[in-house]
Amino acid sequence: MYRAFALMAAVIICLLLMYLAVRSMPLRVRLGRNSRCSILLAVRGREPRLEESVMGLLSFLRSSRLYGEIIIQGSLLDGDTRETAKALAESYGCVTFYEDGEAYGPGKRTAGNIRNCRKHHI
Repeated sequence: MYRAFALMAAVIICLLLMYLAVRSMPLRVRLGRNSRCSILLAVRGREPRLEESVMGLLSFLRSSRLYGEIIIQGSLLDGDTRETAKALAESYGCVTFYEDGEAYGPGKRTAGNIRNCRKHHI
């Protein structure tokens, strides 16, 4: 009787751990063949966690089947945040930084030039 109870408890614990592991995985989203995803980060003022936010989004895009880009739209940014956003746009071809109507980085959008985060090494 004791062994049956211990076995049932072990099975329940294993199922609970598997459930928690599945819930912690990134969301699996698939777009259609001719669909793309654009993620807009609207940043205003000082944002010390901008790099952490962009890296998390890049990781999410890498681990899913989404093809798209990250757009950082800045407004009234301080010097450090502006430099961080410019550095991210220069480092990752799928990240574009806009401030006051001007685009920075190799990912800046022109006709027919849209970058995919999934296709770049992250």
